[in-house]
Amino acid sequence: MDLRQLRNFIQIVELSSITAAAEHLNIAQPALSRQVKALEEELSVPLLRRHGRGVMPTEEGIRLARRAKTILEDVKDLAADVSGNSKTLSGTVTLGLPPTVAEILATHMIERTMQMFPDVKLRIVSGFSGHVQDWLLRGKIDLAVAYAGQKSASVAAQPIIIEQLFLIQPPDGKDVDEGVPIGAQDALQDRLILPNPEHGLRARIDGIAHERRIDLNVVLEIDILPTMLAFVERGLGSTILPLVTVINHVRAGRLIARPIVRPTIDRTLVLMTPLNRPDSRLTSGFAEFLTGEVHRLVSSGQWPGTTL
Repeated sequence: MDLRQLRNFIQIVELSSITAAAEHLNIAQPALSRQVKALEEELSVPLLRRHGRGVMPTEEGIRLARRAKTILEDVKDLAADVSGNSKTLSGTVTLGLPPTVAEILATHMIERTMQMFPDVKLRIVSGFSGHVQDWLLRGKIDLAVAYAGQKSASVAAQPIIIEQLFLIQPPDGKDVDEGVPIGAQDALQDRLILPNPEHGLRARIDGIAHERRIDLNVVLEIDILPTMLAFVERGLGSTILPLVTVINHVRAGRLIARPIVRPTIDRTLVLMTPLNRPDSRLTSGFAEFLTGEVHRLVSSGQWPGTTL
């Protein structure tokens, strides 16, 4: 095998199509198919599975693509080092975030990326944790930060932080001050405004209520965060959210946030990376950078209500 074959094979895996790869590489499709066949014969393993929409790498194919990408990047870095033109990360990274995480992380990551890696173009999309994972599996995004609970054999999930949940209430007419804890049973039996059951946060709350045999009193189901908070401010109910989501409302005196205790209700934030396609120096390097930035936000107090 040679570097050209490896480079072309990576292109096939990333596009999930020999036809699309041939067009992209400006190579005749039969010639590209022969390259794949030659690799399979040399390695004595099948590398691709054909289906109606294109091709899918076998386990051996994924392993080859990963190793090949590392080899090609090492060759590129070697050439840059020898010529004195070694560069930092460059390229485009698409990051998926849940709405509550995007509230604090999106602007921060864009600003920090522009400062630290000016040659990296960061794209951010937002959606529920389940949607974010689906985008990752389908190759729509490169990395994802989501909440633990969505499991897949094709996704690696590295825990980053634990985020405590708070009962969010309007300040008017309440006999309690900001920060006074409330028991989980009382919190879950309050008049609640929550996202719909498909939302990861709602699933977590439903699970706790089921474990403790508590009937939730959900008066409204709203997936739009600003609308949810507007109804809480009007006194139509309370909600359950991480503190960082409402920190500006709390500081302005428009809402109060009470820690939920007995038991504490929390959820784990994870960094998701795909296992069904090869990694790259850009995505692995950016993933390390992202994890460091999250930890820095927590350690500095800019992401309150969380622990590493």
